[in-house]
Amino acid sequence: MRPVPARMIALAAMAALSLAGRPAAAAVHDVVYIGARAIDPESGLDAVRNIAIDGDRITAVTVAPIEGRRTIDARGLIAAPGFIDLHSHATNQETAGYQARDGVTTRLELEIGAYPVDRWYAKRAGRELLNYGTSVGHTPIRYFLQKGGGAEGLVALDKPEAFFAGEEIDRPIPDAQYGRLAPLLEEGLRAGAIGIGSGTQYAPGITHKEMLDVTRVAGRMRTCVFTHVRYGSLVEPDSTLESVQESIANAAITGACVHVVHINSMAMSDAPLMTRLMREAKAHGVDVSTETYPWDGSVDSIRSVIFDPGWEKRWGVGVGDLQSRSTGKRLTQAEFDALRSGTGDDGVIMHMNSEATIAALLRDPPVLVASDGGNIAGANSHPRSAGTFARVLGHYVRETGVLGWSEAIRKMALMPAQRLEAFVPAMRRKGRLQAGADADIVLFDPATVGAKAAYGDAARPSEGFRYVMVNGVLVVDQGALVPDVRPGRPVRSEFRK
Repeated sequence: MRPVPARMIALAAMAALSLAGRPAAAAVHDVVYIGARAIDPESGLDAVRNIAIDGDRITAVTVAPIEGRRTIDARGLIAAPGFIDLHSHATNQETAGYQARDGVTTRLELEIGAYPVDRWYAKRAGRELLNYGTSVGHTPIRYFLQKGGGAEGLVALDKPEAFFAGEEIDRPIPDAQYGRLAPLLEEGLRAGAIGIGSGTQYAPGITHKEMLDVTRVAGRMRTCVFTHVRYGSLVEPDSTLESVQESIANAAITGACVHVVHINSMAMSDAPLMTRLMREAKAHGVDVSTETYPWDGSVDSIRSVIFDPGWEKRWGVGVGDLQSRSTGKRLTQAEFDALRSGTGDDGVIMHMNSEATIAALLRDPPVLVASDGGNIAGANSHPRSAGTFARVLGHYVRETGVLGWSEAIRKMALMPAQRLEAFVPAMRRKGRLQAGADADIVLFDPATVGAKAAYGDAARPSEGFRYVMVNGVLVVDQGALVPDVRPGRPVRSEFRK
């Protein structure tokens, strides 16, 4: 068993002293879980324990008998820190309910991000089921600057589809506005944004110099760039390999950390090679990391740059690998051509990953798990929005043995917290099942946990999660979503004082 970090020992001691100074009646905790198999990937704990919650913190993980105002029999269940999704585009409360039943206690929009950051947080204050946070968005800021950097640009930001499909995506930032890019990114970070998000591939007008300058801001502010890298392609030139090399080079030059999102859907069968490059870079002191989701398909728009001519060779797939998000059916060439030139719903799921590739990524120790999920809009949405974390536990732990329970929990809770904690104070208390940590806790049945969502049947909650707690408040109780609770809190960087 690894030693418990000094920080958590200090927190536990403070909690113990606080309890010791109260009247004897205070020994009755707010909530107690009895007899759970407690897994804490940081300390190495994997044993039956009783767990006490007081307010929004864990105050005891112990073999001793404890008493609670509410006592929950957790025998046969695994207790773990709540899962932290670094890559969630979901915004509505309906989808948050699916995420809670998938074990998620914190959802963060870090790939694309937002601008203005203060407005993004203000819209969510007091309304969220789950903890929430955002990066400052490079992509929306450059669109804002292309629109002149005034009131008109702010109005345009309320329609995100504009800065993914408008003519501006192919253009550089005008020279007269370029000097504002770094200050606006810094403004967002000082508003509490969690790093800088960049949907680089979706804006081909982003030059290599611009991306380096964005990473320089992250290096200067000692934070991360979360990037959808420049190219997704198996062939050179303009390959994923070149994109990953650009990210590694920018991190090495600037001292920033760079997190490459969803490497599975950018590198396809070459994804294990990309993670090898990252491991080699880390061995030389470069701070680079990545993530995967446990599904074979990505979500894309046929009228985006993803499907510019030559896409079949770049992605290693054909028209028959595209599944309509309107009908749920695989496309024909005629249907593809009509969507490409039309104006209707052109969203598709592109099936491009093999089971072997996903398993290899999950086995890779530095690769963490994130969903890349969005709002669930019906049966033909991507099932990752409802069933990413349960799929890892059910399919890749229990059914195929790709991971053990503790390693899977590490990738879904501790590793995301550790990726952020150098500049996000709240993350130092998350991702752990220890006294003094935040009471973001999941308890699931290892015999039944799993994703029920599937392609063509995406709007189905995962099963097996019996209790999910956010900041000491149950949001899932005996497997059912608790109505009318909103315990989610903002997660911000240390730059917001």
